[in-house]
Amino acid sequence: MRNLILSCFVLLLIGCGPKSIPYSQKTNSVNPNETARTHYEWGLEYAKAGDLSQAVTEFKLAIEHEPRWAIPHYNLGSVYGNMGVLDKAIIAWERATQLDTDFAKAHYNLAVAYAVKAERTLGSGGKRTYIEKSIVSLREAIRVDKSTLTAAKMEEAFDSIQELPEFKELVNSTEPK
Repeated sequence: MRNLILSCFVLLLIGCGPKSIPYSQKTNSVNPNETARTHYEWGLEYAKAGDLSQAVTEFKLAIEHEPRWAIPHYNLGSVYGNMGVLDKAIIAWERATQLDTDFAKAHYNLAVAYAVKAERTLGSGGKRTYIEKSIVSLREAIRVDKSTLTAAKMEEAFDSIQELPEFKELVNSTEPK
């Protein structure tokens, strides 16, 4: 299961997801400064090469130089996801969605991460909270990009919540009539 989750995060990191968004369009930094862009590009290179700890460092430096640029936050989350540090991944993706409310991939990754957290949580109260957060994040991803509905139906991370009424309601309310 863990390898499957890591594989999903790797695919999301390299751009195989519902929608490829090269740069966020809704941040105060539509054109990030050169230093931030350089660290961001280095972060991508390190991530592709498998040096995830150095990728984290570079994405953090990009964020330091351009804190309102959503894309480095998103990629930082993806790297943390690949490292299995789900709580830090969630924090980074949450920040990306705060900076750009229409960042479909960040919302989708949050939905997947919360579904995984729900699966790992023992108490029903905590599990319920993560399920609710997963549904909310998935709803936002679908609002922005309808094609995420198709991806969600096939997403193995949602296997544990697909039979829940909230998930079924979301699917039924967003499917084309």
